Amino acid sequence: VHGAYVKTASSVMGTLTDETKFVQEGVLTPDQFVAAGDLLVRNCGTWSWESGDAKRRVGYMPENKQFLITRNVPCREFDLDTVENKIVEDDWTAVTYTDEHKTGEEDNIVDVEDKNANEPDDDEDEDDDDSDIPDMEDWEGADNLVEADPALAEPTTDGNSIIKMRTYDITITYDKYYQTPKVWLFGYDENRQPLSSKAIFKDISVDHAKKTVTMDAHPHLGVQFAYIHPCKHASVMKKMIQSSIDAGNDPRVDQYLILFLKFLAVVMPNIEYDYTVEVNTKDGNK
Repeated sequence: VHGAYVKTASSVMGTLTDETKFVQEGVLTPDQFVAAGDLLVRNCGTWSWESGDAKRRVGYMPENKQFLITRNVPCREFDLDTVENKIVEDDWTAVTYTDEHKTGEEDNIVDVEDKNANEPDDDEDEDDDDSDIPDMEDWEGADNLVEADPALAEPTTDGNSIIKMRTYDITITYDKYYQTPKVWLFGYDENRQPLSSKAIFKDISVDHAKKTVTMDAHPHLGVQFAYIHPCKHASVMKKMIQSSIDAGNDPRVDQYLILFLKFLAVVMPNIEYDYTVEVNTKDGNK
């Protein structure tokens, strides 16, 4: 019911407001999303804008800036027999992969290999029910990042000692309903073959896999991706922005995506995407 409501609401929503609610609600207008994307592209060279399928473009975004993408992002594989619950600052659970989480439920998930996904009903398809999504409002502090974990398994090598590991294409779209970024993941194994959804969920924090992270057709590409449900993004970002203000900083709206990607490292701790720009100094400079 919730998913159907979101699809209907997104399709009938009129012109989006230009009023900024960046500080008050942690949300962005389309123009602010573009400004934040431009800063990300300028400062993190692995990211770029894409126009996508012309038939799937949305009118509230520039034709040549429909979504952001970074390709071939390396991913270190967790050894599920050795990685245990790890608590970082403020009691946030970063990684909780243990044998007890191998429930067999993954067998019911549709594989990502099926690239002939059905056309999405609307630009912003949503999950049917967000009631079971973990409350990320417990996130505290702009520096609450996942630390390197010694239990990460080493990537494989071939006969020529060339390192081989799984990789991901990561895209960021603007979600019209929630007025926040929405992150999409498409994974490849060591031989550049698409990862199954079961394999993708192994690269997601167990507290979020199949709850915060689910599968759907990408709105601009029409291919099955994993996506991170955006229903909690605004509340988390509002808290991060307020923490920055309380520390005497003057957060800028164009830095939104840098902050956003820092907190998402908790959801996908072993996918090594680029979010290394420093933000929020008191004088407003990076």
